[in-house]
Amino acid sequence: MRKVSFFSPNGRAVVVAIDHALYSWPCKGLEDRRALISTVAKAGADAVIASYGTIRDEREAFGEAAPILKLDLTTVTLGSSYAITDHVPTWTLEHAMRLGVRAVMTYVQLGAPFELDALKSAGRIAADCDRHGLDYICEIMPVESPRFPDAYAPDAIAASCRTGSELGAHVIKTTVPSPAARIADSTSCGTPIILAGGDFANDRERYLADISAAMDAGASGVAVGRNVWGAPNPGEVVKQLCRIVHGPA
Repeated sequence: MRKVSFFSPNGRAVVVAIDHALYSWPCKGLEDRRALISTVAKAGADAVIASYGTIRDEREAFGEAAPILKLDLTTVTLGSSYAITDHVPTWTLEHAMRLGVRAVMTYVQLGAPFELDALKSAGRIAADCDRHGLDYICEIMPVESPRFPDAYAPDAIAASCRTGSELGAHVIKTTVPSPAARIADSTSCGTPIILAGGDFANDRERYLADISAAMDAGASGVAVGRNVWGAPNPGEVVKQLCRIVHGPA
């Protein structure tokens, strides 16, 4: 297994996702993207998922945190509801290399009407990343649909992870299954799995406990958005995640 560019030497990563403003607004906590990036980078985030414009305009704020370029986009929504809409590849690996980015990501929704197009695109991006020496993160997860009535079912998550591995992803980002420890069902393919942060959790203790259980069960890290920048103190949340993922400083 190749070494992933944004993973720490222990083979794990704490990633903060701030690409939400590309397709949804308002995002309370993301109003000042430079300040937020600087805060999470200084708190110890290994990487930050962001849009082309954010990486281009705010590169200095990333510090030691590796930028991950989201290559696709979807229609813009007002409010916190995320409809099932197609995510269309827009930026290229050439754009990523021009920005000096070593890792890229696209989104695949299993069970959506446009699933096959997204899978085809993901497979080609994985192969092209191999050619250019870049890391490809496949964000792949089931969405509630006739084929996947429970988007948190462990077997549905395992199907997503195996598909991402077969496509050639170097890292898979997916949903935390219920229960969280059942991520163990997904790790046998050998591709590192990082867990999406999901909706904002009011029960913070339970939220962190689920992440800890998933890490103990074989996950390789987290990629958290709203549960970082939506919190009163994003830097402290990143430090908590680092203690879970990487252990005490």
